[in-house]
Amino acid sequence: MTTQHAVLDAAIKKIGNRYLTTMLIAKRIRQLYHGAPALVECDEDESHFTIAVREIAEGHLTIEPTIGSPPSMFAPSVHTSNGTADDVTPAAGATDAQ
Repeated sequence: MTTQHAVLDAAIKKIGNRYLTTMLIAKRIRQLYHGAPALVECDEDESHFTIAVREIAEGHLTIEPTIGSPPSMFAPSVHTSNGTADDVTPAAGATDAQ
C-alpha cells in the first residue's frame, strides 16, 4: 500500500464513512482551488486532492452535524449542504499553516 493510500484510509477512518469522506474532500478541493489557505504544511507541487486528504487525516477538518438531521446508526450525523464549499469547517483548534 502506498503512502497516499494509507493517508486516504486514515481520512476515511477519521470521518467514519467513505461516501462522506469523498464529499468532504470534493468540497475542500473546491475551497483550495478558489484560494483558501491550506491547513497543513505543503509543497508547491502538491495537488489540492492530496492537501485535502491530509487535512482530514490529520484532524484539521470535520463534518458538523446539522440541527434536525436524522441520526444514522452507520455514520455520525453530518452537515449537509446546497453544494457550496462554505459548510466545510476546520476542526476545533485547527490553525492555518503558512
